[in-house]
Amino acid sequence: MNEPQRIRYRFDLPDGSQKSLDFAFDDAGFRLANAVPPEPPFWTALKFNQCANCPLDAAQHAHCPAALQMVSAIEPLKALVSFDRVGVTVTQEERTIYADTTAQQAMSSVLGLIMATAGCPWTDRLRPMARFHLPFASELETVYRSVCMFLLAREMARASGAHGFAGLRALYENLHLVNRGMSRRLGAAAQTDPARNAMALLDAYTTLLPAALESSLEELRALFDAWRGGAEF
Repeated sequence: MNEPQRIRYRFDLPDGSQKSLDFAFDDAGFRLANAVPPEPPFWTALKFNQCANCPLDAAQHAHCPAALQMVSAIEPLKALVSFDRVGVTVTQEERTIYADTTAQQAMSSVLGLIMATAGCPWTDRLRPMARFHLPFASELETVYRSVCMFLLAREMARASGAHGFAGLRALYENLHLVNRGMSRRLGAAAQTDPARNAMALLDAYTTLLPAALESSLEELRALFDAWRGGAEF
């Protein structure tokens, strides 16, 4: 069994103290696997201000799944006010990101991650974006990522299972030729290796992507299960 994937948000608070929020996700579908509180507060009840479009039935779901997971994130930071300045370090397997930002911006990033992975039938469609979580994304970055996710979801949902990525493969074959030419150019321009080696690393992706496309898409398929069967494209 694979180890869960983890994301940590560490807050450097105005009083000099630190608080950390740790999130664990199952390896295949990137669903939030944190324990829920044994005695949830009243505001987590499904019927308490239940969303107008919520498809869940209180007989099967006594509590809102997203609200349940928010409890452990909100409680440690309840003393903050919206415009308090906080330092936030987000540690993921692939990278560590730091931001000096407001408490409300930091909490927006945390709650967005929870909403997309906690089991809400609507926000579950954002789980592919959560898998490649980008803390503190700008409006333009969010639009770009959302549109890309939607278009990939449409490909994943094709009944035939065929993917229309022949053009992408062709693009990367041409980029490989460009990188080889640029590497030779830099070899004549520079007496040292870093520039040419940097191009070699960049070019590795042009050969990696076409070869890994099918296996990578298969690995990602579980992230898009909320889009299949009933999603409108």
